[in-house]
Amino acid sequence: MKGFDKCHEHAREIEFFCQDHSKLCCLSCVVIHRKCDQLDEIAQVSRQTRPDLQAIKQSLIKLRTEADAIIAECKQSETGLNQSIAKISAEVDTMKDRIIQLFEEAKQKLISEAIQFKTAKVKQIGNKCDTSLKVKEELNNVLSMCCVVLERGTPSQQYIYSEQMKEKRKTIELTIDKQRKITFSSTMTVSFPKQVTSLLEMGSNSIKLNYDGNKTGENSRISLSSQPRPITLELLVSVDLPKTGDDKRKPLLTGLDFLPDGRLVAVDNRNKTCIILNERLQRLGTPYKFDYYPWSVVCVSHDTLCVTGGVKQVCLLSVSTDNTITLAKQINTTSNINSICCMSPSHMVVSTFDDPRPARMISVDGVELDFDHFLTFPMKTFKLGESTCTYIQSKNTLVLTDQLAHTVYMYDTVEGTSRAVTNENIQQPRGACVGPGDTVLLCSVTKNSIVQLSVDGTILGTYPVDMKFPYSICVSKDGTRLAVSNIFKGIKELHLYKISPAMS
Repeated sequence: MKGFDKCHEHAREIEFFCQDHSKLCCLSCVVIHRKCDQLDEIAQVSRQTRPDLQAIKQSLIKLRTEADAIIAECKQSETGLNQSIAKISAEVDTMKDRIIQLFEEAKQKLISEAIQFKTAKVKQIGNKCDTSLKVKEELNNVLSMCCVVLERGTPSQQYIYSEQMKEKRKTIELTIDKQRKITFSSTMTVSFPKQVTSLLEMGSNSIKLNYDGNKTGENSRISLSSQPRPITLELLVSVDLPKTGDDKRKPLLTGLDFLPDGRLVAVDNRNKTCIILNERLQRLGTPYKFDYYPWSVVCVSHDTLCVTGGVKQVCLLSVSTDNTITLAKQINTTSNINSICCMSPSHMVVSTFDDPRPARMISVDGVELDFDHFLTFPMKTFKLGESTCTYIQSKNTLVLTDQLAHTVYMYDTVEGTSRAVTNENIQQPRGACVGPGDTVLLCSVTKNSIVQLSVDGTILGTYPVDMKFPYSICVSKDGTRLAVSNIFKGIKELHLYKISPAMS
């Protein structure tokens, strides 16, 4: 028994059990418990009642299994933390490289502009200097002649020369006065936008770590994401989309996204074009012409777009600062792709149609991947336009809309959990994008509104839009503007809204 049959207090054999105190007792303990109502002798009671030791054994085995599960979970959590650190480091390095590349490109552009400015100014300076040298040379000749006339000329000659020099002097004075008024700056300076200076002012706090479970705020260096907040939308610009001279049909904008510099990119499905618009929703440059019907567009870097459409293909387009669009690469896929969004700098998430896998991943190099098997997708194959997707990078959350089921699915791609969100305000959900505070903004088509959701499926707000059947939606990179287009058979529209936090 390894001492289990000995009293811990008196080291004597256990012979009794006190029911009143649920305590095993030896002869010495009996002295203390002699007044108890029920003090049983173990030798006698054990013959009458057989203990269910087998059940205790099974319960202990179950507890051991649970302990093993906890240990495995701890190891998995530790592994996950190590992987998270590696992933965080890689993501920060990627962002750092993108920022450095952006600054290098901006620097080269700046230096090029400075050199062009200098070249133009140096030419003007040279013209001014050459004119002044000619004036000086002319003055030297005039002064030399003047000295001679003063010294040797007759009164008549001096009078004649004096009158001639009055006109000459006026001409020279006008020339010198004109050159004096031409001024040049001898220095050039550089200015940085407020977004950059604000980033510097934030210092090491410019990057925030998001994680669950920190309720005490013990580490002041770690900033937690704030709770998602509702927004307000203020209409800035609204334009109808009539057929233009270059269009064969009335435009149908099925894909929208913002470039980092604020320009809006749209794909016109009916006219097979990709167009760029300014802050007044006016076209810039020449539209890019596809040989297929495009469906969706996403900006994957400061000058690169990814467009879906056609039969199992994706195009990478390059956009210049002067709004010239050129084809960079065409990727052939094994799935028909509808919508597309960014998952990381090198990978995108796409929604499919006529494919049993409603959402997949694809890299900028054309490598296709499936989500882990533990994600439970709807047991259906969507037709074109029946489902779209977006991805919240900081929450590892895939969002999938089901138009005909009036449902939005939220998938945690790390934990493997999911939730289906239905609400009377979500009717025929179509386009979706990531909104401010890692929320989701989606078009509720037959409600003619935009719905804002948190990642846990809570509806934060519903915002009516003055257009029929909103279809495609996107938010600017700084989270301050929202663009939305519609698919109404009548007037096709494009709206631009200002996004502000709702007053608490």
